[in-house]
Amino acid sequence: MSRTVAFVGCGRITRAVVGGLVAAGDAPESLRGVSRSGARARALSEEFGIRAAASVQEAVDGADVVVLAVHPHQTPAALDALAGAPAGGGAVLVSLVASCRTKAVVAALPGTAVVRAVPNVAVAARRGVTVLSSGPGCPPGAFHTARALFAPLGEVLTVREDLMETVSALSGAGPALVAHFARALARAGAGQGLSADTAAVLAAHAVRGTGALLTEPGATPDAVMDQVASPRGMTEAALRTLDERALPQSVREALDAAVRLSLGRLLTGAEGLSARS
Repeated sequence: MSRTVAFVGCGRITRAVVGGLVAAGDAPESLRGVSRSGARARALSEEFGIRAAASVQEAVDGADVVVLAVHPHQTPAALDALAGAPAGGGAVLVSLVASCRTKAVVAALPGTAVVRAVPNVAVAARRGVTVLSSGPGCPPGAFHTARALFAPLGEVLTVREDLMETVSALSGAGPALVAHFARALARAGAGQGLSADTAAVLAAHAVRGTGALLTEPGATPDAVMDQVASPRGMTEAALRTLDERALPQSVREALDAAVRLSLGRLLTGAEGLSARS
C-alpha cells in the first residue's frame, strides 16, 4: 500500500531509515524530508531521490506518517512547528527523539496518535531492529502503521515506554559499542604483527559472522561461545582473560552510564518541554 512519509529532521538515523525504505522498494517521491537549514534534507534528496521540503508545513502536508527525528533540545521548536502545520486527519506521528516520552509529544499535539520508535543504524541495510512503544491513547491501527513502516527494515519489537531509555542504550548505542570492541580487536591483531588492514578485515568479519550466528533461531551467546571454545584451548584462554579484566562489569557500567544520561535529559510533559525551550 502506498503511503507518504515525512521526516522532520534529517540526521544520521533518518538517513538510515530512508536508505532502508528505498532499498525495500518505497518510491523515493513518497518520502519527504525537512531540516533546519535545509542542507541535510537536500543531501538526502541528492542521495536517495526523496523530496526536500522547504518547510515543516510543506513536508507534512497530506502525509500519512510523520517521523520526528530531531535532537532533544530541538524538540520544543519542532513540536511548535508541527502544531502549526497539521498533517491532516489520520496521520501517525512516530517519534525517534531520544529522552522524550510520548506524553510530552501528545501534550504539545493533542489528539495526535503517537508511537515512539528506537531503530538502530543497521536498518539502512535492512538488518536492523526497531523497538516500538505506544503513546497515550494511541489506537491499534496507528501502532500497526508504525510497525508496518519499520517491518521491511529488520526485526520489530515492542516494550513498555519506561524501558525505552535502556533500549536506546543497548540497541541504539549498541552498534557503536560493538564497533569499539571490533577496533580494539583489530588493534590487538595488529599488535601481534598483522597489517592494520588485514586485522581490521578479520575483526569486521568476526563481528559480522557472530551477528549472523546469534540471530539464528534458538541461538544464544553461550551456545556460540561453546561452538568456538575448545576445553583448555586458545579461545577459552582469551575468554577467561576478558572475564578477569572485568569486561562484563565494564559493559554493565557503560550501559548504566548511557541510561543515566538519557534519564537525566528526559522530557516527560509540557512542563519539561517548556523548561528546555
